[in-house]
Amino acid sequence: MARPRTLPDDHFCFSTFRKGDSTYVYGYRNEWDPEKKQSRIAKRIYVGTLNEITGRVKLGKKYLSNHPEYEGKTLYFENRTLVERSEQEVAAEVGQRETSWASNNLSYAATWALWQFASKNRILQNLQAVFGKQLGTNLLALAIYQLLDGGAMNGYEDWLPDNWLPLSAPLSSQRISELLAQVDHGDMVKEALQNT
Repeated sequence: MARPRTLPDDHFCFSTFRKGDSTYVYGYRNEWDPEKKQSRIAKRIYVGTLNEITGRVKLGKKYLSNHPEYEGKTLYFENRTLVERSEQEVAAEVGQRETSWASNNLSYAATWALWQFASKNRILQNLQAVFGKQLGTNLLALAIYQLLDGGAMNGYEDWLPDNWLPLSAPLSSQRISELLAQVDHGDMVKEALQNT
């Protein structure tokens, strides 16, 4: 029988929870409960507040006092971990929409509202956790296109230049087919079972 893996006391996994209009990041450490034969949360700590649009975490004072190595660093919550990135890197990603293909008359309202809904309800984060950051982002963009336009996927490339979506670029119908081929039914079922 395999022994439960032992991790150092300072090892924490990270997750988020919503309260009111804010999203918070917390760390937790599991321990094996031999009586119930399952893992239980042994310790939970508050890390900070998450900006859902940028992914940046504003660390709490207590967390910073216990982890002075993060003082002055810019941290982002990505794939259930804290990642140090520069604000310039993130700004470049958010603004990577090229003016060469974007229309001068972008429509924002519906796409912005749907993107915000997906971020606040962790749809985007769950897609990225299951399928990876780029594929998860593209899947959300394609879903928003389907909700608003309902056209065939090969119309996405013509639709996007007139509609605002962050971190998105036009995709040919061949590229869309390649992306959709990466969607594994098993991954979706596994994630659905974990979230029930």
